[in-house]
Amino acid sequence: MENDLKICAAYIRVSTHDQEEYSPDSQLKLIRDYARKNGYVLPEEFVFQDDGISGRTAEKRPGFMRMIATAKEKPRPFETILVWKFSRFARNQEESVVYKSLLKKENGIDVVSISEPLMEGPFGGLIERIIEWFDAFYSANLGAEVRRGMTERASRGLPVSVAPLGYTYRDKAFVVIPEEAATVRAIYQDFINGVPIIAIAKKLNSQGIRTKRGGPWENRTVRYILTNPVYTGKVRWCREGANDYHCSTLLEGTMIVDGEHEAIISQEDFDRAQQRMEDYLKRYKGTAPKAQRQEVSRMLQGLVKCSACGGTLSFTGTGMNCVQYVHGKCRVSHYITVKKLEELALNSIEEQMSSLELSIIPRQRPDLEVERQRLEQLLKREEAVLGRYKEAYAAGVDSLEEYRAHKAASGKRTGEILKALDSLQQPTEVDPAAFAEKHREVVRALKDGNLTDQEKNQLLRGFVDHMVFYKDTKKVEVVYYV
Repeated sequence: MENDLKICAAYIRVSTHDQEEYSPDSQLKLIRDYARKNGYVLPEEFVFQDDGISGRTAEKRPGFMRMIATAKEKPRPFETILVWKFSRFARNQEESVVYKSLLKKENGIDVVSISEPLMEGPFGGLIERIIEWFDAFYSANLGAEVRRGMTERASRGLPVSVAPLGYTYRDKAFVVIPEEAATVRAIYQDFINGVPIIAIAKKLNSQGIRTKRGGPWENRTVRYILTNPVYTGKVRWCREGANDYHCSTLLEGTMIVDGEHEAIISQEDFDRAQQRMEDYLKRYKGTAPKAQRQEVSRMLQGLVKCSACGGTLSFTGTGMNCVQYVHGKCRVSHYITVKKLEELALNSIEEQMSSLELSIIPRQRPDLEVERQRLEQLLKREEAVLGRYKEAYAAGVDSLEEYRAHKAASGKRTGEILKALDSLQQPTEVDPAAFAEKHREVVRALKDGNLTDQEKNQLLRGFVDHMVFYKDTKKVEVVYYV
């Protein structure tokens, strides 16, 4: 399935939206022109993009990380990554060297800047390193200048962040939005009057009110409103890094100064909310340490779903409840004690195994799934190659005979790929009696008091895809897999 056409990818990144020369459309147009002139095929699925994101660290760029993950596939999906400038790939020189070396050594993939051509040989590599060093220096210096400027603005009481709920940003200042301000006041009054945070979130969601970003309310978004001093007419800023505003302590050097915008909440109401928040955080943190909660392993952990929203049931003390309900996103509580739920689940499995009324779904084996993805990638590549042949014929580069020969060869390769994909399909029909017989001993072992909860969880995961708990009927529906 080899051919002489070169498949490439494009990576596009912009840090801000007001620089036309760095706009995504401009970068992509230049990259497509370069690819066309240099014999590359650029499939649409290999265009990776990050908008409004700094290039300082790769982990904060989802498009970049998706490109790296795609590049690691076998066989390699493309052989070159085109960028407008090396600074689009990374501004951190260490990361740039690491990722370029990884791509080159492990996958044979080069990173090419279409606007910074390099000569062949070691001297070209040296020039590339100098460019990367300059970009890294520029980025670090720019970051320092930005922080210095924002600190100066904050010290004068001017906003240095996006406008929170209740405000809009106009003429470089926060301006009150009356209807949003009313929501903020209602949140504070409910909380001060003793309404739990989760109840406030559910109330807002039931009223169809959305967060500033347009999402549903949950504990953390309500808590952010209740701890933000901007609503008292102040500005909060820390040049040393981002605070976790869901905690009671702030980073050293955090500034809270009087701002020039109109307050929505009185200082007295804000202080009362902070006092109640301290009591809330003490109770919240006292339930169980975060690390301890993460290490707990129970028989049904990660297996049971909420019948109302599909969210996973998580542990809350001695019981389990829908995690979306706990966060204020689901309207139906599915609370049940762990002991009762385990009893219902095991009884349901036993009854279904006896009656042979089993819901069984096919689950792709990991090795077959990897092969399927590889073949689908080859199929997409073949489609791109055929498109390139059509372009060559339309441009008069290939004769009709050459195009027909190329098309026939491509069709043959496509047929082989499709045939290989068909061979990976697993049977959809399963004999319930054989399935039940195979797992009958496992079901008995689940009731063995000598097994740990973790061992039981592993046994269940060997043949149970998921369970659905119906609160109103106290029933557990089990879905199995092969």
